[in-house]
Amino acid sequence: MTKFLKFLYVGLDTFKLSLMCFFCLIVLKFKLFLIGVRTKGLKTGGGIMCIRVGRKSKLMIGKNVNFANKWEVGYPQKCYLRIKGTGVLSIGDNVGINSSQIFCDKSITIGNQVHIGGGSKIFDNDFHNMDWKARRDPKLNNVSKTSPVVIENDVFIGTSCVICKGVTIGARSIVAAGSVVVKSIPADEMWGGNPAKFIKKINCIN
Repeated sequence: MTKFLKFLYVGLDTFKLSLMCFFCLIVLKFKLFLIGVRTKGLKTGGGIMCIRVGRKSKLMIGKNVNFANKWEVGYPQKCYLRIKGTGVLSIGDNVGINSSQIFCDKSITIGNQVHIGGGSKIFDNDFHNMDWKARRDPKLNNVSKTSPVVIENDVFIGTSCVICKGVTIGARSIVAAGSVVVKSIPADEMWGGNPAKFIKKINCIN
């Protein structure tokens, strides 16, 4: 009896997950259609992600991109893409983004085969003015500096990382979980910490 109940529970849970993934995919495709984004092989699930795109902003999504919501280490967050002003967010082919937030005011480019771990955040701006006097003025408080972010091909960003403005992460590099990246990382290196620092060279496939 116990085995049957376990089998029934697993079966119902799998069915529920499949149904939710199908529904979330339909909603996401409709959202992208409304803002003029065309893509192939799109995947999503776990919840309906939020997308906010300004009238002059641009979002480009490559083939076989997976937006996972509330998934594993990303639970209970959902993916959130916010592009405003003349910002351009470009996501390459075969990219996996787990329950992460991307805030683009100028330019964020994510290459092909990139993996972004649950709960990570990517910013190309400071959100607020760095001058304390300006922050007292409601008109100047949200005037902040912006600088492009580039994440090259095959980069792996661990869970709960923060990628700050002006950063380039070189191809095949790894950012350890919980890191705050405030300066560029060369290709084929592992970095980690707050602020992120060099750990080791990556020379082979384990």
